[in-house]
Amino acid sequence: MIISPKWDYCMKELFRNPVIRKYFISVVLNIPVEMIRSTRLLNTYLWRRYRYQKQGILDVLVELNDDTKINIELQVKAVRNWDKRQLFYLGKMLTEEISFGRSYDVMKRCVAISILDFNLTEDKQYHKTYLLRDEEGRLFSNLLELHVIELNKVLMGQNIDEWIRFFNIKTEGELDMLRMQTNNAGGDTDKVAQLDDPEVLLAMQRKYGMINL
Repeated sequence: MIISPKWDYCMKELFRNPVIRKYFISVVLNIPVEMIRSTRLLNTYLWRRYRYQKQGILDVLVELNDDTKINIELQVKAVRNWDKRQLFYLGKMLTEEISFGRSYDVMKRCVAISILDFNLTEDKQYHKTYLLRDEEGRLFSNLLELHVIELNKVLMGQNIDEWIRFFNIKTEGELDMLRMQTNNAGGDTDKVAQLDDPEVLLAMQRKYGMINL
């Protein structure tokens, strides 16, 4: 029996593993894994000043050793105003450290990684990076960055491909095949091999109930 990585609780349990977090972030942000000395899970409830303000609740919120904050989200179904919600979350992440009298220097780089089980756009590109740039491509600021990974498009040989195959796994045979391919190629999704480890499955069964999605 395989637990789908798209299942919300499974995804959150996976990213509790610091090794998995490091390797996934390394591939998405295209930085050597050695540059990520450590990651730290943060409270996923974003701060609000007044009770009437909208609360932001993130899926997985990670802080890197350089204070960069990263929200990792997996969205299975298309929802209305998804793009506006991403901007809201990024804005809250960026400004939650700011309070009256504090310097803007406390603002840290904020990155959103959105894994989508639906097509957001009709083009072929399945890993897009959105930054604040002018019409000539000059970067205005790196404080806000959005990565969108679409799971249902045809793969074209990018570094993120083996992670997309992992999230799309439905059977134990597919997991075994992916593990064999990535081991032979020196890939890094073998770091998620504990997904079907008996102890992990037993722990998740006790906590959530065993569900085969």
